[in-house]
Amino acid sequence: MYSALRSVQLAARRTASMSTGSKTLTIGLIPADGIGREVIPAARQVLEALPSDVMPARLNFVDLDAGFEYFQKHGVALPEQTLAALKGDCDGALFGAVSSPSHKVAGYSSPIVGLRKKMDL
Repeated sequence: MYSALRSVQLAARRTASMSTGSKTLTIGLIPADGIGREVIPAARQVLEALPSDVMPARLNFVDLDAGFEYFQKHGVALPEQTLAALKGDCDGALFGAVSSPSHKVAGYSSPIVGLRKKMDL
């Protein structure tokens, strides 16, 4: 959590120093599966509670989907809408935990691996 917080903080400082006005950063929130549904909302609360001398930008949050449970409902683990939002609307993202099936599931591939490939990370 510290490294994610530090990344958001550094991005905020960079964008604030590039402009004279207050900057808004858009952060994609991808809770994914399991404990991610608890961790990501808690991380959001931490970010929202930071004073302006620590976080010199306003934060806007976008809820996004991905994960094995999403795959079970929709047939895809990393929806194109999530990728499009990350590429076009978000300055950064927080990605929660991803469940993995204990056996091979036809058509399923890890959304975090897909995200890394499609975002060239």
